Amino acid sequence: MAKPQVQLPQVKYDLINLSGGLDQVTPTLSLPSGFARRAANFECSINGGYTRIAGYERYDGHANPSDALYNILVCTLTATVAVGDTVTGVTSGNTAKVIAVSGSNLVVTRETSLFLSGETLQVSAVNVGTLTIAQGISVDGLTDATYRGLAANEYRGSISAVPGSGSVLGVAYFNNTVYAWRNNVGGTAANLYKSSASGWVQIALGFEMKFDGGTVEVLDGQTINGLTSGASAVVSRVVLESGTWSAGTAAGRFIMSTVVGTFVDNETIRVITTNVAVANGTSSAITMLPSGRVETMIGNFGGGIVNTKLYGCDGKNRGFEFDGTTYVPIVTGMSTDTPTHMAVHKQHLFFAFNESLQFSALGFPYQWTPLLGAGEIALNGTITNLLVLPGNQTTGALGVYTRNDTNILYGTSEATFQLSTFNSGTGGLPYTAQNMDQGYVLDDRGVMGLNTSLNFGNFDPSALTLRIRPYIQARRNLATASVLNREKGQYRIFFSDGNALYMTIAGTKLLGSMPVQFPNPATCCVEGETPDGASTSFFGSTNGFVYRLDAGTSFDGAVIPANINLVYNSVKSPRILKRFRKASVEMTGDSYAEISFGYDLGYRTVELEQAGAAQYTNDLRSSYWDEMTWDNFVWDGRDISPSEVEVMGTAENMAIQLSSVSAIIKPFTVNSIIVHYSMRRGLR
Repeated sequence: MAKPQVQLPQVKYDLINLSGGLDQVTPTLSLPSGFARRAANFECSINGGYTRIAGYERYDGHANPSDALYNILVCTLTATVAVGDTVTGVTSGNTAKVIAVSGSNLVVTRETSLFLSGETLQVSAVNVGTLTIAQGISVDGLTDATYRGLAANEYRGSISAVPGSGSVLGVAYFNNTVYAWRNNVGGTAANLYKSSASGWVQIALGFEMKFDGGTVEVLDGQTINGLTSGASAVVSRVVLESGTWSAGTAAGRFIMSTVVGTFVDNETIRVITTNVAVANGTSSAITMLPSGRVETMIGNFGGGIVNTKLYGCDGKNRGFEFDGTTYVPIVTGMSTDTPTHMAVHKQHLFFAFNESLQFSALGFPYQWTPLLGAGEIALNGTITNLLVLPGNQTTGALGVYTRNDTNILYGTSEATFQLSTFNSGTGGLPYTAQNMDQGYVLDDRGVMGLNTSLNFGNFDPSALTLRIRPYIQARRNLATASVLNREKGQYRIFFSDGNALYMTIAGTKLLGSMPVQFPNPATCCVEGETPDGASTSFFGSTNGFVYRLDAGTSFDGAVIPANINLVYNSVKSPRILKRFRKASVEMTGDSYAEISFGYDLGYRTVELEQAGAAQYTNDLRSSYWDEMTWDNFVWDGRDISPSEVEVMGTAENMAIQLSSVSAIIKPFTVNSIIVHYSMRRGLR
């Protein structure tokens, strides 16, 4: 008699699409399985999934650590070679720095040219061996990542902090150059520096002298002299603040790069022997008081690339214009001329002085006289942000935020400017306003957005961070800066405790918010676009360093600890026990990757044995023809791969945990997880 067949439980498959970001408040059973309950240093990818964030690296204009290459030299060594030595090829003359020694192989970086097979190698003019062949990169993923990390560390050592003391006060990206402000060593003044191939270079602020009674126009670059004193100076910028040259009433200031001698008050100023103006006082060195918070924006008031300049303010000094060489303090006429926020909008320069919003004459950032078209608008509270909003050629809109109110300034000139209260009771915290598809700002209640309507005249508020309200409440008074990453569709807010919030937005839809934790807190931040059109951004920190964001595999050499704890997933049957059998994690990337996979069963009850996390590796490197450097790519690489992981246990639900702790792994994306399970009985 045939034995009856045993009906085995059917194996089923649950697909978890990782999306939605962090959610701290929604009830567990109301959340899709791809949401995270806890997370750090992962971001919501614009293409779906969660991506381990890129690192950041110090910057001063030297070569970027993340761009460092290495080469493996297969040698026959006759003497000891140590890490840090410089090897020289006797025939080629090529030199390189040794970053690792593995048996008879030398791993080098900073090559000046190419080594030749068979040539003798020297260290300090002493023969140390013969080169068999320059191998290129390692075919092993972990070894390759390790050597790239060592090469980056070698380059990192050449990059210094901005000279001075205290935090970086401001950072700007202008004409492919990074500029940074920091207090001097004694903390008695602030200085301005620019990045260069040799590191930070201080900008000389020059001198200034008032003039009036101008009759003959003085041009930038001309040399002036004093008829009485005999002093002379090279004029870097002529700042015309009122009057005209033709009427003999021109008045303003000369910004001078060099001054020889001492000008005297009320003397005639000449160009060669031609009288041009009268000195209104003596010349003085331009200086900046310390500890301001610099805010900048690029503007163009004259047309053409040559007239594109950087405008800014810091709350401690006069506002300024800067073209990369000449620093021009701007005089508005305020008794305390220290604007805290600024914007360039509709050919006006706007400055905020507490509750007062002031703007220059149309097309003339130096002129602040009402007779010439300058003006002032009073607000109900201290202005915290100025944000240029979407518009067209004829309609302008400027977001004017206070701590508790949002206002919109419409119009294009003094004759048409009209301030409208958009939302009373909802405003913005300082330095958090950014404009992507719409305006975003951090308010006491969370991040708020302004949606432009079809007719442009109306705006709708939208609170975007209700899912992470505890996170916002704990840090809303710690916000220090904000920035956009347009390539990733992200609005980012930074906090003084080293935390940051990355919000990914596609169109007008929020894909998710994820917290980030930096060991170096951001005190200021700026975005820009490189000459090849790529998005870039930089932030200054409390240690005086400027860092390039979204660069490298580490936090300036330190590990990136990243983790995601997904919501408990009951596979749509919260009262049915499931036997969990296996999981498949789909990952994409272009580097060697390591993840730790763990899980909690049954709300992590002590009645069940909870498994420990296990490590899994995956080499996601791949190359395509015409997109690689010879000897620096891997044949048969793959940029998408599932990782098969072990899962065991029976419970009504399971919460998956993913983590990665490394300083050498490039960003990778976890797109989805497929869980294998069988249905058991109902809970009793």
